Amino acid sequence: MLLSVGCTLGYQVLAPTAHFTFNILANTDPQQKLLSESVVCAPAVPEERISTSKGNRVFRLEVPTGSFELRYAATLDVMRSPAPAEVKPDNPGRLPLTVLTYTLPSRYCESDRFSQLAWELFGRIENRAEQVREICRWVDANLAYAPGATDSRTSAWDVWQLRKGVCRDYTHLAIALCRALSIPARYVGGYAAGLDPMDFHACLEVYLGGQWYLFDPSDDIAPENIVVIARGRDAANAPLTTIFGRVAAGPVKVTCSAAAAAEIANPKIQTPNSAGG
Repeated sequence: MLLSVGCTLGYQVLAPTAHFTFNILANTDPQQKLLSESVVCAPAVPEERISTSKGNRVFRLEVPTGSFELRYAATLDVMRSPAPAEVKPDNPGRLPLTVLTYTLPSRYCESDRFSQLAWELFGRIENRAEQVREICRWVDANLAYAPGATDSRTSAWDVWQLRKGVCRDYTHLAIALCRALSIPARYVGGYAAGLDPMDFHACLEVYLGGQWYLFDPSDDIAPENIVVIARGRDAANAPLTTIFGRVAAGPVKVTCSAAAAAEIANPKIQTPNSAGG
């Protein structure tokens, strides 16, 4: 699937300077090929680029007082397959250590609190792929989409009790239930085609049969329609922005749709500090 993604982020810096860390660039995922990319900062400011072990592409900026806007656009060829119909359970003792960490509780995904609940609800299912699909269906059916009902402090256990939230909350609960069944699961933030209303999107990847597969428990968007930005144990490890200093945030605009032929025919890659404004 050829996808065009982008976002516009606006801020008013109220201090003499503010420091921003942005994690909004498309990930260097082998299942999504970057065809074109541009970043425009207004005003133009120097940047520092960092790539993490998970492929997250982060850049840091120091911005002077006044208005600041960041505009990002990219075109990608996404070749991400859905999970197979049936997968036998992995032996947790044989999992790679880099994968095993995603079976453990984390700040927003207290999987140790869900062990009995998860086995009562989903333990009867032997097919691991179907087990994950059933978890996603259950989360979607039993949670009410409610913007404003939760915030950045809300954990999976809170969501279990509230039975409401947004895609981030649906994802944290699904991750916690998977981990409670010893299924490695990690948080994914990205762009999603067909999302309504359009915004950044949260979903999860699950390790099945030696490979990571993407699942969307809140909107059931197909894997080939999602562009991964960041991965982590939960949202604490995959923030889209981190800001130090007095800053007032403006409206956020996000786009993700099928790419036009002209965008594919003329690929162009720009680094953040090569862009003007």
